[in-house]
Parts: sequence; structure tokens; C-alpha cells
Amino acid sequence: MIHPLRVHFPLALLPTAIAADAVGAMTDNRALMDMGKTFMPLAVASMAATGVAGFAAQEEVRAEGEAHDMLVTHRNLNVGLLLMSAGPAVLRSGQERPGRGYLLAGLAGAALMTYTGYLGGKMIYRHGVGAVEGHDPDHSVRIERGHLGEAARIAATDVARGVAHAAQQVAHGELAPHLRRGRAPPRLYPRSPKPGDERQALLSA
Repeated sequence: MIHPLRVHFPLALLPTAIAADAVGAMTDNRALMDMGKTFMPLAVASMAATGVAGFAAQEEVRAEGEAHDMLVTHRNLNVGLLLMSAGPAVLRSGQERPGRGYLLAGLAGAALMTYTGYLGGKMIYRHGVGAVEGHDPDHSVRIERGHLGEAARIAATDVARGVAHAAQQVAHGELAPHLRRGRAPPRLYPRSPKPGDERQALLSA
């Protein structure tokens, strides 16, 4: 999976951009503010690239019960974070100095990213999602010589299916189920299809 390789970029770029802008604004350091202004679009671009890989990754793993709720929450909060960050990044590109609202929004975004990163790690180390027992070899992309074309095709298919499954889950009310776990009433709707079910049916046909 490519997703784990990409997550480090937004995790590093977003806090660095906000920190550089904040310190630069407090000390009137133009170089730091220019750094923050440059890093913020890079952070948003890396979020988008990581998110695309994440949609594919969810089709390649097994996640049930609490792990499923964590995966859905992790994904949806990160999509929200991307949308929340895109607008300020565009505004910041046209400003010489960061505004107070921009910095506060950036701090909130960094805090949210820390939480979603925590969920991602917990899925792996507590539930084994993406590890040997939580990995579905039948739905994995082989990035090897001679298989790159096939890998690209499978990855594109997985991204499309991942987006479709995400839309189904949101339509069923699964926005951040891990935040409601243990407090929410019993589900009044069937759980949305497990990621990869449709693809497995096609492969078996």
C-alpha cells in the first residue's frame, strides 16, 4: 500500500507551515512567513495525494467492528480537513502576512490531523488493519517490474470503489462512527458493504 508512505508529508508540512507563519508574524520575520506561505499549498496537495491513496488502501484491508468505525472516522475527518484547509491555503497565497483567523484555523487543522493520525496508528497496532491478519492479499496492488500497468489499473479501480463505498457509508449515516461508539443507539440501517466485496465478486465471476 502506498498510503502509509504518503501520510508523513501532510503530517510534517501542515504544522510546519502554521508554525513558520505564527513565529514569522510574531517576530516580523519575512523569511518565515514566506516559508509558511509556500508550505501551506504543499501541505494541501500532499493531503489530497494521501487521501487518494487512502481510498485505494481501504479496499485492500479487512476492517470490521471497531476497526471499521475507526477507518470510516479516520477517512471522513481527513476529507473534512482537506476541504477545510483548501480555502485558507488559497487565501494565504494572496496575503503577505497570515491573519489571526488563518492561524487559529491552522492550529485546529493540525490538532485534527494529529487525532486522525492517532486513529490510523491505532487501526494498525491495535487491530492489525493493513498488517498480516488485517491485509487482504486478494485486493493488493503489486508494484513490481512487469506489473506496473496492472498496478495502475487496480489502483484506479480501488480508488473509484473506495469513493463509492465512502459515499454509501455517508448516505447510511456513517460520518464519524468511532466518536459515537459506545454511546450511540443500535443501528437502524444495515452496515454498508465491506470494502472490496464488489471487487471480490467480480474476480470470482
